[in-house]
Formats: sequence, C-alpha cells, structure tokens
Amino acid sequence: ALFWYIVVCLPIGISLFATHFVPQLGGGGGKGHASATAQVNKQAVVWNSLKSCSAWLPQLVPFMLANIVGHFVMEGALPANFNTFNDRQAPLLSRDDGPLMTTSQFFVVFFVFVGLGDMLSRRVGYCFRLDTYTSNLVALAAGIAMSVFGMLLTRIGVGVAAWASAFFAFSGQGFNYAVSAKYIDRFVPREHNLAAYSFWMFAGSAGAIAGSTMVDVLRDWICHGESYPHLCIVGHHR
Repeated sequence: ALFWYIVVCLPIGISLFATHFVPQLGGGGGKGHASATAQVNKQAVVWNSLKSCSAWLPQLVPFMLANIVGHFVMEGALPANFNTFNDRQAPLLSRDDGPLMTTSQFFVVFFVFVGLGDMLSRRVGYCFRLDTYTSNLVALAAGIAMSVFGMLLTRIGVGVAAWASAFFAFSGQGFNYAVSAKYIDRFVPREHNLAAYSFWMFAGSAGAIAGSTMVDVLRDWICHGESYPHLCIVGHHR
C-alpha cells in the first residue's frame, strides 16, 4: 500500500512543481516580467566554484565529516537490526525471554521512531540561531554524539533499545542535516551553493557506502558471536 501511495503522489508533486515553481524560477511572472525569484537565481558553474574553493571548502570539511558519520550509522546499524531481529518474534526487554512482539509489528514501531527522530530533529535544528562558525561546530558535535549514541544502543540487542537507537541515530543525522543546510545557505557565497551541497552530499554517500559494507560486522558486534531463541539466529537473514 505504501508503494502505491508513493506512485500516486509522485505525479501530483511533479505537476505542482512544474506549474508553480518552474515558472517562477524561469522568470515566467506573466506579462513579460521576470519574477523577483528569477532575478536572483542564476546558473551555477561548479568549475568556477572549484577554482575558488579556498573561500568555502575548508570551512565545509567538519560538515562533510558529520555527514559521513551520520550516513555510516544509518546504512550500517539500520540494516544490521534486520539481520539481528531475524525470528518471527522479537524480544523487547531481554535477549532470552520476556515479552515478545511479532517481528513485522516490531519493525513498524521501529520505523515510527526512525521517522520521528528524523523529522523532529530537522525542525529543532532550525530553532537555534547558530550565528557563528563555532556555534555550528558545537551543533555538529551534538548531532554526531546522538548518532554515535544511537549506534551504541543497538549493542544492547533488545527491542526497546533498538527503538531508542533508531530515534537517536536518525535524530543525530536529521539535526546535522538542518545545521549543515542552514550553514550553507547563510555563510557559503550563493554562487558556490551548488558545489557546497554537492561536496557535502558526496561525503555523506561515502559514509553510506562504508556503513553498508559493515552490516555483517555490526551484526556480530550486536550478537557477541552468540545465537538466542529469537535473536541472532544463525543462517537466517531477513
């Protein structure tokens, strides 16, 4: 049902973008007059930004590193949970016994925490002024701490901790998304925005690739090399 919802929404979104935003960006303000938005939007040339990279790239490095950490956690710890809670039922409070939940329901709740962490933290990121470079670095450190704390929680290997880990891991990433986007929009010269966003996202993709190659390692880290009645079942991957 979710995929059909996406299929239905995509053409609606494309239509709204084409009819409401593209004319403004292209200067279609009507009666031959370019809109105010079009007057301030110009085609960016990445090569020109690279030639002037000393003006913006060194300051962007901490934001790129934070994106690497966030994506590593997302693409490593998240899939590792699928390969850890790989029975028909998921233990909530203990590795060996205690209350159980069907694994499909467990992951529904899991992704609710993923969505809440990601969405709420992006809004929170825009609530801080962050007027100085130092304040931005402090905010990045807080986001990285949340991501790392979320990954560490997965090692507990019980359902409730996994929900908390999803919330904190994605809160850290969402918070750093907001902080980084706000920084680029406010402090990177407008003509270099495209290059800055490209480098920032490229760094995040590198972290995602690294995390995806570590899924089995992270699973072993969570399972401690053991198999449990409803957890870390050998040879059974979802």
